[in-house]
Amino acid sequence: MGLIARQTIKGSVASYVGVGLGTFTLLFLFPAFLSQEQIGLLRIVTNAAGMFSTLAVLGIPQISVKYLPYVQQGDDYRAYATLLYIVPLVGVLLCYLIFLAFKQPITDFYSQNAKELTRYYYLVWSITLLNTLYLAAASYARMNNRIVVPSAIKDVGIRVLTILFFLGIVVKWFDFDHFLNLQIAIYGLALLGVFWYNHRLAPFRPLFQFWRLKPHLKGVASFGLFSVLTSTASILVTTIDSLMIGGMINLGNAGIYVIASYIGLVIEMPKRSLNAIAGPVLSESWKHQNIEKINELHARSSINQLLFGGSMLLLIWAGIDGIFYIMPNGETYSAGKWVVLFIGLAKLTDLAFGLTAEIISFSPKYRYNLYLLLLLAGIAVVTNYFLIPLYGITGAGLATFISYLVYNLLSYYLMKRDYGITPFNTSSAKALMLLVFVFILVHFISIDIPVVLLSLLKVILAAVLLFIGIIYYRLSPDLSLLVKSSADILKNFIKK
Repeated sequence: MGLIARQTIKGSVASYVGVGLGTFTLLFLFPAFLSQEQIGLLRIVTNAAGMFSTLAVLGIPQISVKYLPYVQQGDDYRAYATLLYIVPLVGVLLCYLIFLAFKQPITDFYSQNAKELTRYYYLVWSITLLNTLYLAAASYARMNNRIVVPSAIKDVGIRVLTILFFLGIVVKWFDFDHFLNLQIAIYGLALLGVFWYNHRLAPFRPLFQFWRLKPHLKGVASFGLFSVLTSTASILVTTIDSLMIGGMINLGNAGIYVIASYIGLVIEMPKRSLNAIAGPVLSESWKHQNIEKINELHARSSINQLLFGGSMLLLIWAGIDGIFYIMPNGETYSAGKWVVLFIGLAKLTDLAFGLTAEIISFSPKYRYNLYLLLLLAGIAVVTNYFLIPLYGITGAGLATFISYLVYNLLSYYLMKRDYGITPFNTSSAKALMLLVFVFILVHFISIDIPVVLLSLLKVILAAVLLFIGIIYYRLSPDLSLLVKSSADILKNFIKK
């Protein structure tokens, strides 16, 4: 197994472990000891810092890989690595200056419904600085073909530290305000961890002779601007809902929304792993203009993701009442039930359209991706602005679904128009009908038995129907092969 394959598999394992820890923390630990206002405040602080750091890093994660082949030797490499650490620091300063210019309007937006947030601007910017440097350090590791440890530190390490520090609240060593400030220690330790790993991997010796990079600076600046806009639009879409809920409703509703949206986000995990694997294949296929291979990969990814993501969403929805029932203070957070569905549908839409965004990114029309993401961000802001006052946090979930649907439909149209690429076939229609049928069935089942038992029965019924439908109609050759292989292994085990 090659280095890239090993790194991809290990990185995927780290992501799934991180999701498990995040699920435990958000669904069971935080609701048991924090109010929904406190959860909302914590998430808005970290989301704001994440948004600012994505902008402040100025495209370094993408630049570090794209231009590495031109500066792989000696002093040129040292100057390049040095620049990759300095640029984000400049980015943080620029972002802070922009924030100062708009500080009063931002403060006015949150002053009525989330005035507590205005006390923690220092915390937002402390985490922004640490997270920006982390992104730069992770880019240095990636330049040396290592992604697992930085990913593990981000996906697992930060969550483990959060749980450990949170125990201080559980045993009443300190209060929530102290825990908030300890976020600086958590992100600081994560940064030190990746610095230490980089030192062990390839000791960094700075060199400030940037004139060595002069032949590449114009290209770096242009590509960096493109990457900044793309990354900023992407992070804005994922954070704007909670940020706007905090200002337009209150922190309590933001906390409920955070919990509900996280449940819905679980279904998108397959796409993260697939993107890492599909990228090199798509790049090579575009190089040779192998549209047939792109179409084949696109269709397979679409049906597999539609079935897996749709099944996950259905199982979650079948058991949603039971999930809220066993959650600490679940009756409060059940107000976000429909948020789970709409966020889940938004992510399922993304999954069903397969590798459309990735195909655009590697195609000659790669700039479409920027325009589409900027449009997506604009739609997200507008729909949240109008739907939150009408439907509260459910409106925010609906806004996310509408945004993703429009984005994917436009992306699909452009690839279909320009290259004849489509992920859909007759199996897609059959899969959609199966999912809709099972959804209607489990949604309207009502029996006068305890909530947890009813939820369990719904989950079992949904799982059985989905399994029979997928296998009987042979909707996915890959899943059918997986089932056959698993059955053969089980038979051999029983015989022994």
